[in-house]
Amino acid sequence: MREYNATCDRCGFEYKNHQLKQEWTGLMVCEPCWEPRHPQDFAKIPRTEKAPPWTRPEPTDEFVTVDYISTSVGTQETTIPSGDFGNGL
Repeated sequence: MREYNATCDRCGFEYKNHQLKQEWTGLMVCEPCWEPRHPQDFAKIPRTEKAPPWTRPEPTDEFVTVDYISTSVGTQETTIPSGDFGNGL
């Protein structure tokens, strides 16, 4: 087997080609940098393919109109309040 120098794709140190191995990401890495693939990558989540036993149509939106009419009961404020609002500024 022919030996040659190769660089670890993760740490950048130089090793002989037989000291590197291919990781699951496709990178050629040295022994200290090598990481196995996490088992959660292989977890299969069960899917619920069945429809629920009954469904209900989505209700339509109801819009409400509000009229602001001035009466003698109260006064509607339309100004922006000013001041320090208790912040002490």
